[in-house]
Parts: sequence; structure tokens; C-alpha cells
Amino acid sequence: MRSNPYFSIITCTYNSAQYLAETIQSIENQSFNDYEHIFIDAFSSDETISIIESYKLRHPNKVRLYQVPPHGISNAMNYGINMAHGEVVLHLHGDDTLASGKVLDLVKHRFAATNASLVVGNCMLTRGTSISYTWPNSSVRRTLLKIFFIPLMFYTNLIPHPSAYVKKSVFQRLGSFDERYKVVMDYDFWFRSLRHEAVFLMDEVLSVYRFHSNTVSTTQVSQGLDEIDRIREYYRGDFPVAYAVFVLFLQPLLVLRRLLNARASAQLPTSGPV
Repeated sequence: MRSNPYFSIITCTYNSAQYLAETIQSIENQSFNDYEHIFIDAFSSDETISIIESYKLRHPNKVRLYQVPPHGISNAMNYGINMAHGEVVLHLHGDDTLASGKVLDLVKHRFAATNASLVVGNCMLTRGTSISYTWPNSSVRRTLLKIFFIPLMFYTNLIPHPSAYVKKSVFQRLGSFDERYKVVMDYDFWFRSLRHEAVFLMDEVLSVYRFHSNTVSTTQVSQGLDEIDRIREYYRGDFPVAYAVFVLFLQPLLVLRRLLNARASAQLPTSGPV
């Protein structure tokens, strides 16, 4: 009987055909191939299922597909966790990719070399031709980021989910994603994990996150900001010193950034030329 895989890669899809082949190819290119790939699909009506079925034909022992009624991304991600057989779970959505063919190998060795129950790497962010990163490129600034990681987490989410590898036992101890959050459910889970678990931060870029017009973070900005504020308030008592640093030094910057973003949005034209 086949033993359980090391990695469970969970991909939630709904009409994800545009980029899904790239996601799949980035996984097929991995030098470390002890993984299963689980798809949670909300009854796509485009070519998503045919792409997955073709992939499944190439790797019948690795690929599983479940179609479930849509009850939000948190629900789909949790469904995938419940179906996972692997020791380590990664949520890689159908428009994101692993950054290189060595990613799973790097992460596996990092788990073996540490007592971490979460291993997190950097993430390349793409928006059209624009490219940025979750963490700074400078090694000095990355060191400062690691030192002040929790205060900075109150400022912004520094754990990109496509670069976050979580032992399944963590979900068993802490519970899965809170389905009350529809946009930033991962932000809540990271704070829960930072409170209880050993988290190791890798310098390497592990994934590529693609911003486009249909991403949840793009289409539900207002709700996402509201959820972030609620999560900050909920966890402030667990990290009082970090929260004090945030309030004194970082929150003024956050308020200024939101004001500038709101002003920029207000200045955008609401209609085309007459």
C-alpha cells in the first residue's frame, strides 16, 4: 500500500483555466516529487476541469479532484485540508506558481533542519509587467524584518500564503481557517500560529503571486481592510509589546497610506471621454 506523501498541495478553483496550466507546470517541474495535488473546484464552467483531468491522466496517483458547492474560499481551503494526506500542506491557488523547480526540495530540507512547524519564504508579486516582492531584497532590511516581524505583521501581512508551508498537525492543534473571514482568513491563521508555533523564515523566493482583476484581494478591498482591522484588534492582547510598537511607530504610516490611496482613488475618472 502506498505511503502518505510528504506534501499536500491544495488548489481551489473556479473558472481558473486562464492561468491553471502554469500553476500545474510549476508543480510538475519540481525535483522533489513526493506530493499529492488536491483540487477543490466550485463547479467551473470553463476549461478548468478538462485541464485538471488531463493532468490527472499524467499523474493518476498524485492528483485528486473534488467538486463542492461554493461556500467561500475559506470553506474550500478547509475542505482541502480535511482531504489532505500529506505531512505538510501548501495552498497554491490556480493563478499562482512555484518560483522554481527546487522549491519543494528547499522546503523539505528546511523542515528537516529545524524544529519549525511552519516554513515561510519570500514571494514575487506580479501585476502586469510590474514586479515586487513581499520582503525586501536587501539582506540588511530582511534581517530587520525578521527582528521586528510581529510588529510589522500588525502593519501588513508578511506571510504570503503561496510561500507558506504548514504541517498538517498545526491545523489539527489550532483549527483550520476561520470561515467568518472571506478575504484575509490567512492573516488570522498566521497570528494564531505565531502565538503557538515555531515559524521559520526563509530568504528564498518560493512562489509567484499574480494580481489581476479577478483576485479576491483586488475585488473585495473594502471588506479585506475591515477584516484586517478586526484581526488586529483581536490579537493585540496576545502580543502587547509588538502591538505597542505598531501603534506608536507604524500605525501613523498606515493611516497616511490609506488616506493617500483613498485620494488617488477619488481622483480616478469615473467614466470615459464623452
